[in-house]
Amino acid sequence: MATVTRKSVPLDALVEETLKRVRHNDTPENRALWQVTGIHVDDDTSEAEVLRALLDAGRLAVQEKVMENGYAALAAAHDEEDRAYEAAVRARGARRRSRVGAGE
Repeated sequence: MATVTRKSVPLDALVEETLKRVRHNDTPENRALWQVTGIHVDDDTSEAEVLRALLDAGRLAVQEKVMENGYAALAAAHDEEDRAYEAAVRARGARRRSRVGAGE
């Protein structure tokens, strides 16, 4: 089991307001948090649990951005030689499919 630690984090007025909004079931913030994390919070959820859910949402957003940046770097590294190879593979597959379709 992972070690759990507690951190002291200062909260500004915007974070405090977000905490209040997330705890109400009929708010866009509450629905969005559930969509991102799958964590359901309501009026009875402790402030610590809500903060943990928001932290998890941030962690997931960062992971998603890391993957997005990685895919962008991969696409940027994709050169003309790669595109020519892929076109040749597609053409070869199309020729095979046409021979099979023709009964060869």
